[in-house]
Amino acid sequence: MMKKAILTTLGALGLLLPSMAPAAVKVGFGVDQGLGVALQFNQRINGFIGNDGVAADYLFARGRAAEIEGMPLNWYVGGGAFVGWDKGYGVRVPLGLELSFAPRWDVYLQVAPDLDFDRNDKFGVDAGFAVRYAF
Repeated sequence: MMKKAILTTLGALGLLLPSMAPAAVKVGFGVDQGLGVALQFNQRINGFIGNDGVAADYLFARGRAAEIEGMPLNWYVGGGAFVGWDKGYGVRVPLGLELSFAPRWDVYLQVAPDLDFDRNDKFGVDAGFAVRYAF
């Protein structure tokens, strides 16, 4: 199951990345679905591949929250889904903050209320944090 999910995720990324070649891409490390790799495409699609699962979110609202010593602090709201390697799957609504702390570098912090559809449907709240570099 885990190998199939990893191969499916990598295959989907392989198909999407060439079509997003001129897109702004950010890659980094953090914690969301366990420890893993954080991705962002065109400031609209966040992805995370971790040791506990995979998550993908479409950011449908973004804005400027403040500026801290010349560094922009932005907010976002999105909708997405996750697949846990051994904990089922579900939908989520990430609410986050991004801080650009250096040229091409940012850090984000988010909370994501979710609905898990495994054996027993249940609500929960996940959190994520990552540092990313823009290419």
